[in-house]
Amino acid sequence: MRKRFFIFDMDGVLLIPGGYREATNATIRRIGAALGVSSPQLTEEQIAHFEALSITNEWDTIAICAALMLVNIWQTAPEVRLEGFLPCEKPDQFQMPDVDAFLASFLEVGDLPSVSAYEKILADHPDLTEEQKAHLQEILFTARDIIESPILSIHQEAVLGSETFQHYYGLEPKLGVESYLMTFDTPALSPSNEHSLRSRLSEVGYLAGIMTNRPSRSPDGYLSAPEAELGAKLVRMDDLPLMGSGMLAWFGETHCSLAGHLLLKPNPVHCLALLQMCAGTPVTQALELSCDLWQGKGDQGDWVQFDGSQAYIFEDAVKGLMAGIHARGLLADKQIDIDLRLIGISSSPIKRAALPEVADQVFTDINEIEWSAI
Repeated sequence: MRKRFFIFDMDGVLLIPGGYREATNATIRRIGAALGVSSPQLTEEQIAHFEALSITNEWDTIAICAALMLVNIWQTAPEVRLEGFLPCEKPDQFQMPDVDAFLASFLEVGDLPSVSAYEKILADHPDLTEEQKAHLQEILFTARDIIESPILSIHQEAVLGSETFQHYYGLEPKLGVESYLMTFDTPALSPSNEHSLRSRLSEVGYLAGIMTNRPSRSPDGYLSAPEAELGAKLVRMDDLPLMGSGMLAWFGETHCSLAGHLLLKPNPVHCLALLQMCAGTPVTQALELSCDLWQGKGDQGDWVQFDGSQAYIFEDAVKGLMAGIHARGLLADKQIDIDLRLIGISSSPIKRAALPEVADQVFTDINEIEWSAI
């Protein structure tokens, strides 16, 4: 019997990600208040523009915004630095920078957007002092490091809630807040559409999993928070296999001597490992098989069960769809043929303009899909 795999992105597909957006803007407001910036805030369109550029990790977004605020301030007050989050004694003395102009000309985003942003800022502002450059490096180069970043800990506390933040990171909380994810995220599936999907998945040969760049649980000794698991619980799909950035980063760094972000989508390992997990392969073995295939060492026999199968990927960003395309190519090299269907889902005009470049179909939201017809 032909197997059918449903691979779901989380934010923007299975859930409406209000939590990350609220936490992102809360952090930007705290940064702005500390620097004396008037009305520090990202609009929905600006957040969508970041994501359309494949800057989907808000850690990068926040660091980039902090850097842009500083560079803008330095035009008139070159001595200002971000040193903690106490509100500035002179509020609203500086304007929010032109984020739209920066994004419109940010053409070389790369795998680490905050590092690429540093290079662009230096190109745009060749008059920065060495000390100013070092301050930007402190913010941008540590954007994903919970220990070294001067920004990330305050943000993660808002995301997880103070209690969970302290439990997973062992750091002292400062905000005393509940998790923004559990407070502001909402499931995207309507009750009737969720019932229809569950009915389909109950049929023989239908398998599903969640492919997300959210941090996720990882083995002991590797620091990663259960943000993906919180989302899966919220949308009542915590019974499905899940591949998040925590496990991928752990495996990349401990088994492949790779930087933690390199196995995330659009890397095919993200998609391949989840396919293996959907088929019942244990997570570590699934990652081993997927990395072997990606590195040209895979065995056809490890993948023959997928030959002739059909895989649907439901994504709101191009890079998730590209992970599927790259995975299909690697499997084809081993004479394993899968029928890949790429489904874009977004109501954002910016994302809807980008998705048709690779998607077979684009929907406004997941409730437009008729599961009984797949």
